[in-house]
Amino acid sequence: MFWTVALIALAFYQPAVQNHFTLCPLSNLGFDFCPGCGLGKSIAWLFKGEIVQSWHAHPLGIFAVIVLTYRIISLTLKSNKPYGKSN
Repeated sequence: MFWTVALIALAFYQPAVQNHFTLCPLSNLGFDFCPGCGLGKSIAWLFKGEIVQSWHAHPLGIFAVIVLTYRIISLTLKSNKPYGKSN
């Protein structure tokens, strides 16, 4: 449920708008490099169809959407399966 809501929120996020608030501890400590920073913007660009912008924001954004979508679908299918039924 959390990842579904997060992906929907990123679909409505405007990545072109600059904001200065971040929860990243490395960025708040003044480091320029963080392996996770830009991932949200990359996913938001991808949902807007801007693949090149997505790649520039973070190269793993496309991979993250694929993994999260697969995980959401597999958990949804698993939760809808009757308890105790193997097939």
